[in-house]
Amino acid sequence: MSTRETAVAGQFYPAQASEIERTLTKYNKILDDYFKSHESISKLQPKAVIVPHAGYVYSGFTANIALRLLAKSDIRDIVVIGPSHRVYLKGTSIAMYDTYATPLGELTIDTTLMQKLKEKFTLSFVPEAHHEHSTEVQMPILKHYMPKVRVLELVYGDEKPQNLAKIIEYLLQQSHTAVVISTDLSHYYDIDKANRLDTVCMDAVSSLDAKALHKGCEACGKIGVEAMLIAAKEEGLVSKLLDYRTSADASGDTSSVVGYMSVAFVHKNDQQKEAEILLKLARAGIAKAIHKKENTDVDSLITKYSWLKNKGAAFVTLNTKDGALRGCIGSLVAHRPLYEDVIENAKNAAIHDPRFVALKEDEYNSINVEVSILTPPKVVEYNSIEDLKSKIKVGEDGVVLKYGQYQATFLPQVWEQLPTFELFFAHLCKKAGMHETCLDKKPDISIYQVNKYQEGEE
Repeated sequence: MSTRETAVAGQFYPAQASEIERTLTKYNKILDDYFKSHESISKLQPKAVIVPHAGYVYSGFTANIALRLLAKSDIRDIVVIGPSHRVYLKGTSIAMYDTYATPLGELTIDTTLMQKLKEKFTLSFVPEAHHEHSTEVQMPILKHYMPKVRVLELVYGDEKPQNLAKIIEYLLQQSHTAVVISTDLSHYYDIDKANRLDTVCMDAVSSLDAKALHKGCEACGKIGVEAMLIAAKEEGLVSKLLDYRTSADASGDTSSVVGYMSVAFVHKNDQQKEAEILLKLARAGIAKAIHKKENTDVDSLITKYSWLKNKGAAFVTLNTKDGALRGCIGSLVAHRPLYEDVIENAKNAAIHDPRFVALKEDEYNSINVEVSILTPPKVVEYNSIEDLKSKIKVGEDGVVLKYGQYQATFLPQVWEQLPTFELFFAHLCKKAGMHETCLDKKPDISIYQVNKYQEGEE
């Protein structure tokens, strides 16, 4: 029985199993908190991911996010695809072994899939190409999360992205197979230039625009990324950026950095399903409030989708067809099951928003419904208005302002109407019942983000 032996254990990642486990435990403590405040990301079940391949100290956290999510999918085979860094290679080489060694134990290689790919796509086997770190560094993490998963390693060199895309498309069509694309981003620029170049890569991935990669993206695995974008578009997947950072986050050196990103690719229906369910619940709440017959089987939804029973905080916003606000009520803190919070806040937005008369039955079909799921608010410590200004992300943060008995919040969507810090907070102060200069009193400020679902959006 042949084994693909480790080539970079002790260099790019720890050679001892206990050290790997300790490292992943540290990352996962941080990731647990991240997932609590980004629940929509925590529920993703990727069909493919992009991950970095530097040493764990630099990019291990970024890769861990994607590979931990991948473990939630119903996956039996994972094909890891990375660029050749050490040897020139024409085309793509497939690892013709029976097992894959890691410090955590061996992974089984799916030799049946290996033979199918070799024959179907006329792949070669170049043994020296498989002393490759871009693929190997993923294997211990996969072994940690999915000890029984079968793996396969593909290493490419001088390859056409279109050729590699055909292989990826074939793999994506297999019901229990996932793809891992390995790449780092820009190399050894100062932090500002690295961010600019890496943004080109991330924008291209977000829009599945393979051509846009050639407008400045300097990823070392750009061929693999381009192939993935071609395949994702063909197979109806959408992308979700999970994490971006540079080596400066670990080293503190911003003069010469390497960029890292992780991305999940999911079926459109997976991403849209949550929106469909939450909007159905909101509609059911509105219908109940105005005594209109509505066919949504709420009990069936709750039974089928257990995540609806988790505590959650939601705002429900009603708008007229021309975009005018018609009602908005919500919860800042998760204090009851999410389904109940959505239904009750939808009901209250329809008939109990004090700014509007109660919604009438004949208005039911002429409103647009929007559901915003809030992350837990985080208190912002600040010393001055300028300090607060530096800690608020304009256009992204929802804000809670509280001063004694006075309190108000604006969802992040409000930045669209009040696009500057000064306008936003002046109106927020007035909404709380205070003077527009209330920041002079140094009120308590908390921030949150939302996942927004709106009728009529794809």
